[in-house]
Formats: sequence, C-alpha cells, structure tokens
Amino acid sequence: LVFSWIFNEYPTFVKQDTRRFISQETGNLYIAKVEPSDVGNYTCVVTNTVTKTRVQGPPTPLVLRSDGVMGEYEPKIEVQFPEVVHVAKGSTVKLECFALGNPVPSINWRKVDGVPFPRKVDMRKASGVLEIPYFQQEDAGTYECVAENSRGMNTVKGKLSFY
Repeated sequence: LVFSWIFNEYPTFVKQDTRRFISQETGNLYIAKVEPSDVGNYTCVVTNTVTKTRVQGPPTPLVLRSDGVMGEYEPKIEVQFPEVVHVAKGSTVKLECFALGNPVPSINWRKVDGVPFPRKVDMRKASGVLEIPYFQQEDAGTYECVAENSRGMNTVKGKLSFY
C-alpha cells in the first residue's frame, strides 16, 4: 500500500519536503509548522500497488487557529521508529522519523557507534526516512534520529538486529 494526500482538489497532491511528511507506516500526514497556505481540505488516498486500485477517505479541513501567533519551540518528534527492529538478511529496511517545530527542524541520522553509513545508504534522500537496502550483519546496531532547530534538539534511538 502507498499513502498519499490530496490538497483541496485532485490532482493536487501534497508534496513532501522538510515541512511536510507522510508516514508510509500509518498513512498520517504531518506538517512541521503550519503556514497560512496550508489552509484547506486534505483527503487521504490509499493505493494498492499490486492491483492499482485506490480508495480515498473523507476530506479533512485544516484551519488556522485564531487565538494567537505560534511562537518558536524546540523539535517535538511525532513519528519515530520502533526501539527494536529485526531485519532479515538482504532485505530493505526503512526507518521513519519526523518532528514538529518552529523553526522547521532539520532531521539527521547517525549510527550510535560512530561508524559512517555505507555508500548504499543515500543520505541525500534520507531526511524523514532512512532506507538501508540489502541489509547485512555490519548494518546491525543502534541508529539515532536527531531533530534540531534554533530552539533545541531531540533524539530517538532504535536498534536494528540482524537475522
């Protein structure tokens, strides 16, 4: 299954960037810092990649709160990967991490033992999803997602074990 979101009218889909994230685990849409241009209706679309059929949910309106200006605040991690993930040899593992915050937090990944990521891990694409293809014994270990902005930093860790 693939999750996507329509903004107001089809065919305008939400584009993921540093501010917007769609979890492919839950289907939830997250907006790190809501802007006036985000106001509108959001409709979840679930696509079965095998049969190419899609279903969509009801539109969900997003409105700006009128009770004041949102101040700056440190990152609050809203999407995190499990504490322990068992990964089969040769499979691809995807870890999700996304934080709300103002200013919009940056998301960075690191292996806790300090060993740099192998070349097969594309760090340019990483941000909210760390993808490790063709998982091997040496990829096992504790991984950390670091969400940071000028107001502070938060981290989550999880262990990938090899089987």
